[in-house]
Amino acid sequence: MTTDRAGSDASSSERAQVSLPSARAILHAELGEAYSAAALHVRVAGETVEHVAVGNYAPGDAGIDGRAIFDLASLTKLYTTTALLALHDHRALALDDPIVHVLPEFAGKDPRRARVTVKHLLTHTSGLPAHVSFREELGLKPVIARVCATSLEAAPGEAVEYSDLGFMLAGEMVSRLANEPLEKAIATLVCVPMGLADVRYRPTQELRPRIACTENDPWRGRLLRGEVHDENCWAMGGVAGHAGLFATAADVAALGELYRTAGQSAGGRVISRASALEATREHAVGNGERRGLGWALKADDAHSSGARLSALSFGHTGFTGTSLWVDPTRDLTVAFLTNRVHLTRDGASILRARGKIHDAIADEVDAWKR
Repeated sequence: MTTDRAGSDASSSERAQVSLPSARAILHAELGEAYSAAALHVRVAGETVEHVAVGNYAPGDAGIDGRAIFDLASLTKLYTTTALLALHDHRALALDDPIVHVLPEFAGKDPRRARVTVKHLLTHTSGLPAHVSFREELGLKPVIARVCATSLEAAPGEAVEYSDLGFMLAGEMVSRLANEPLEKAIATLVCVPMGLADVRYRPTQELRPRIACTENDPWRGRLLRGEVHDENCWAMGGVAGHAGLFATAADVAALGELYRTAGQSAGGRVISRASALEATREHAVGNGERRGLGWALKADDAHSSGARLSALSFGHTGFTGTSLWVDPTRDLTVAFLTNRVHLTRDGASILRARGKIHDAIADEVDAWKR
């Protein structure tokens, strides 16, 4: 099923915008190949020009609509980043502060650990490994304790290694600095100021009909729907800095717009202009990646952003099949949410679909300006 152009959560002025027929055709063509449900929300210069959803919420369930909620997976890291930047603007921390100032248990016999800073976490240069399974450690405190005891694989700042562990610690820092659970801190610092009503951890049972399923998980022995897919986040109680948030495509696009407009949202300023610009400039390069603060910067034409978005583009992806990309040269923001893990964990199909959709959007937007 496909929604009307702007979906059920858009204003009449947004519904009047020109849609993106080529991108919409690709969205339909990839249905059943790359995902069983997807939502695409595109804004140009702040105006919604496409808001469309395809597929079904779950096998045998109703056709999806524009209010669909997806498991964001690692797009959660962008909300954690934004919360840390808001705390930075409130002078609760500095980006070059060693994290042991907030997480003293991270210190150990390795003297390099005392040099790991907030910026190292946000740029994936902390030296922590990419992934360690903590799914048998049930509870937030045991998992954080295990992360804090994990050995560094490189000196801080020496190499780029995309690490969930670094953002588990970033989330814990947000919680401690805000003096409230991470779930409430993200709401207080990011979602409430931005007016993002559908961004949340651990969605309630009442929201289940609006949530796209993810994997039929052999480990948990059930189809996941409204339950976080990431196993480490699940072990932490469903709330973590690296994963766990659920949201609509429109609310994800709003976060992209926050950075496109240098910290200004429809509800007012959320982070300073300086922090927003700092987050989207290059801080680290390596391992085929360019890193801002939290954000990935376009590295090459084989990136998840496709070939057409400009070299100044920044974005992020999530394992469940989600992505957010912003091209400031086109005033373009694209939120593309899918449940690709419902079909396969093989990343080839979603990488192909992302590239084709972003390329089509860029070409169509460029054509409007000719």
